[in-house]
Amino acid sequence: MEKKGKANVVPGEVKNAGDLLKFLKNRPEIRFVSLVGVDFLGNDTDERIPVSYFLDHVHEIMDGGVQTDGSSVNLPGIATLNDAKIDFIVDAAGEWFVDENREYPLGSGEYLSTLRIPAFFKHGTETYCSRSLLKETAAFAQGRICEILQSDPLFEEEWGFPVSEMEDAYLTLGTELEFWVRTPAEHVSLQELSMSQMLKESYWKRTKGQVRRALEETLLVLEDYGYHVEMGHKEVGGVKAKLSPDGSFHGVMEQLEIDWRYDHPLAAADKELYARILIKEVFRKNGLEVTFDAKPLRGIAGSGEHMHFGMGIVTRSGRKINLFSSQSEDSFLSRMGYGALMGLLKHWPLVNPFVTHSIDALNRLKPGFEAPVSIVASLGRSPRSPSRNRTVLAGLIRSDNPLSTRFELRAPHPHTNTYLAAGAVYLVMLDGMAYAVSRNREELHKELTKKYGETSAYLEQYREYVSEENIFSSLTHEERERLYGKTPETVWEILEAFRGADRSPLEHTPFREEIIDSALRASLNKWVVEIREKTLPGVRQALSSCQRRPEHEESRDTRLWKDFEAKRRHMLKDRRSALSMASEIELSLDRKEYRDAGRLMSSFMALYEEAEEIYRLYVKNTLV
Repeated sequence: MEKKGKANVVPGEVKNAGDLLKFLKNRPEIRFVSLVGVDFLGNDTDERIPVSYFLDHVHEIMDGGVQTDGSSVNLPGIATLNDAKIDFIVDAAGEWFVDENREYPLGSGEYLSTLRIPAFFKHGTETYCSRSLLKETAAFAQGRICEILQSDPLFEEEWGFPVSEMEDAYLTLGTELEFWVRTPAEHVSLQELSMSQMLKESYWKRTKGQVRRALEETLLVLEDYGYHVEMGHKEVGGVKAKLSPDGSFHGVMEQLEIDWRYDHPLAAADKELYARILIKEVFRKNGLEVTFDAKPLRGIAGSGEHMHFGMGIVTRSGRKINLFSSQSEDSFLSRMGYGALMGLLKHWPLVNPFVTHSIDALNRLKPGFEAPVSIVASLGRSPRSPSRNRTVLAGLIRSDNPLSTRFELRAPHPHTNTYLAAGAVYLVMLDGMAYAVSRNREELHKELTKKYGETSAYLEQYREYVSEENIFSSLTHEERERLYGKTPETVWEILEAFRGADRSPLEHTPFREEIIDSALRASLNKWVVEIREKTLPGVRQALSSCQRRPEHEESRDTRLWKDFEAKRRHMLKDRRSALSMASEIELSLDRKEYRDAGRLMSSFMALYEEAEEIYRLYVKNTLV
């Protein structure tokens, strides 16, 4: 059977027990079925159910799902040891894919394949998972948008037709996925990478060799899976690969980006998750490793997953209207657009735990790497001159097409849980939109662009929220924190900021208290495990491998080594009189003193960077 076009996308008409039987019997290369759910840390399930078993139980599975013991999913406080049963419930409305194993060709010219069916997790009588939460939140948000607009006395004045002509609301979500690729087991110096980044030698350059082959193959594979691919290109990070005698390249270390068309929120999140799988598989087949870590190398550009948020309504005549686009050429945004952005900035502490919940993510959010560190937005130099300020948290994106107006959120990274982050963003935007009812554009613009100390009915008095400047070069660290608020340094501080924030935008929404508690506990557990099992052992291994070169030392080198050794011992060596910093951190975690653990970790990592730099200088001079 020759497959053409979107053969790997399962058509909607077969997503029922009767037609699915026929579909699977006509696709003999599909030997397995996998029900794919997503827990609160963004982990997806990927089991293999033989098609023979699935066909024998298709009505039972389609109607009631598949039962598990819940040990494979991260739902703290919900799927507990004494109450762990989870049902995987088939999502018939989601996008189903035929997942080809392109390393297992069959004699028919096809590949051994798995039918990948999206699913929800059900515990007791309720659904508890990232997919179900975004589905419910999107539906809630669409209904709430209609309620807000129906209560707005200025609706007809702004849009030119009565609110009774509104049929429904819609949401859009788009993602930009960045990642690093490299040839396995090869080392590229940080100095080379840093120099290339400063010179912007890689940004948008031509790809070569196996990187070009893998990138182009990935774009074709994504098209085959129903992605409307817009482009793939090199990002800012990377170095020029070296040519081998056989014509291949080695020493590959490059940063790439792949973009595809926006979609409704649940489909967009599902596609982003599956795209990561496809990208890794294609590049690995071409001899390249892929990492979606937010900050794979310290001092070098990290990888973002910028998220683009849009909202609109559909009229009874079928006309689509973007709710963020202004009807006036003299205004950046509509009234609801201003309100949505104000809600996002005011209530960012309610969103942040679902965006930034790992040490890796926080390592990316540092000044100087085109990643946001402050709660501030950009509108543009003027309504006729849009700006793309890459130093802010959120930016307004516009073009000549009014349907394209949207907000770009720059804090997410490839391992952000897109499902939870997107749901939280929509909810806090709704809070600002409700505030915008009955207020004109000029009033809202003035409040959003207020100066520090000016009073405000909705936003904080002693804050600013918009800047068109490079906030890294034009402001000091102290000035940024005064204008835009203190930046959390640890996952614990992010969680504490959430707990201390006004949570009214999440009340009476699908973000129920037990779901929030489970998601925050999952993030806390991940942070603790990362410190214990990854960060501390990694630092210990790195510093323990540093060797002295006494035969090449001069007096300056001896001083450098003594300074390095003192720092290393303070960080890692327990003494009779005092514990090492590493042991103090572990003890704080044992006692659940997370504030102290976070503070100690910040000092520990700062000292580690100092020790690394001292050792680099030592080695540089003792190599001669």
